[in-house]
Amino acid sequence: SLTGGGLTHRGILGTGIVRLFDTTIAQTGFTEAVARAKDYDVEVLYNIKPGHADYLNGTENVIKAIAGRQTGKLLGVQIIGKDGVDKRIDVFVTAITLGAKVADLFHLDLAYQPLYATTKDPVLYTGMALDNALHGRPLLPPAELEQRLAEGERFQILDVRSKQKYADEHVEHAINMPLAEIRDRFTELDMDIPTVTYCNKGVTANAAQNLLLNLGFKSVYNLSGGFKNYQVVKAYLNDK
Repeated sequence: SLTGGGLTHRGILGTGIVRLFDTTIAQTGFTEAVARAKDYDVEVLYNIKPGHADYLNGTENVIKAIAGRQTGKLLGVQIIGKDGVDKRIDVFVTAITLGAKVADLFHLDLAYQPLYATTKDPVLYTGMALDNALHGRPLLPPAELEQRLAEGERFQILDVRSKQKYADEHVEHAINMPLAEIRDRFTELDMDIPTVTYCNKGVTANAAQNLLLNLGFKSVYNLSGGFKNYQVVKAYLNDK
């Protein structure tokens, strides 16, 4: 260095955080667009989780996390919400800086107390869901589903929510098959057609995805972020 010391500049991640009224927006590392532009093969997770226990008025944060399929490393994260966004973006910054793989995230012994976190913290769930996706439980972002449908690709879309929620609103051409009914009704489906499962936010759909794969279905995706995220993305695409 100019002063004769041994320190070197290791680069930056472009971390940033802003507050707009009562909502906080934070990001670090690559966005999905940048990662793809740099020819990374990426897995993309939308994770909708409260910042602390919902029975103590915890409010939902939306986390978008990107991992490299070849390396398993966390590449970038964006978060929007009102509840603990700052502390979680800093955990993700630390993980990326130290070259962590997504599997490392769910081994973190993070501080838990219902006023400050959930039993399965959003950081831990992000790592677990991305690691599952990298090992045979793939995620499908809503925008990618819409694009692939528009290109004529055939999917079997499975809504595993309740009949009432399905009746209220659902993905076009989706089949309603609540999780508890799958074992009795899976023969109604074609095991050879790529299948997409979805619930409200993605957790129940992941259980359905595991069940279908164990039953012998060849290709099963979990709609990332569930129907809640799909509605937001669909509205955005329609407005473009």
